[in-house]
Amino acid sequence: MRCKVVIASLMLLVAPCLLAGCDGAQYLSTGALNRPLAVEEVASLRDPGLHHTSQAAVVARPEIFYLIVTDTFSLYQRAEILRAVNEWNVALKGLIRFEIMPDRDAISGVTEYWVVSSKPGDHGSGSSSTLAATYVAAGIGGVVVIHVDRIGRRDLGGVMMHELGHVLGLGHSAKGGLMAATYHPTSQRSIDKATLEAVAAKRGLPELR
Repeated sequence: MRCKVVIASLMLLVAPCLLAGCDGAQYLSTGALNRPLAVEEVASLRDPGLHHTSQAAVVARPEIFYLIVTDTFSLYQRAEILRAVNEWNVALKGLIRFEIMPDRDAISGVTEYWVVSSKPGDHGSGSSSTLAATYVAAGIGGVVVIHVDRIGRRDLGGVMMHELGHVLGLGHSAKGGLMAATYHPTSQRSIDKATLEAVAAKRGLPELR
């Protein structure tokens, strides 16, 4: 109940994001292609086959992005969000880390965090094809809104990976891949090399591969 009250308050503060040259909120929209739901993916959230990187982890004090995932998601949807977080944490080699917190009380003293919430598409921003959107919000960090009723047979984990790219400061890529503005069922299932290069350049990190 507390998370729902927090979200209701936060959405009043939401302002369009100004990430990576983007004018307005970062939306991920639907494309023509879908893929079947794969419930068995939940059992392999840490499947190393999804990781394209082979570089050893870097020992460093990471920059941490704290996430609060509201109770508006089903168990399966939460598992897909966790898969997206795990994929990014592996790819970022310990230099940056996403950390899911159980509630707002757990991040007492933290001045910046991101709230991940679901919202019906007919109450959302953007066009009727918008699957998700990322906003910066005054006083916290930002809000990631997933329109789960529009996801259908698409890969929620891939959608979340895309939105976490926006949290890291990336805009949409005209070259396709994970950060393409339009959903694609295969190119947005993992974190591609171009996306990692963009994160490294944006945040002043050593080469990620």
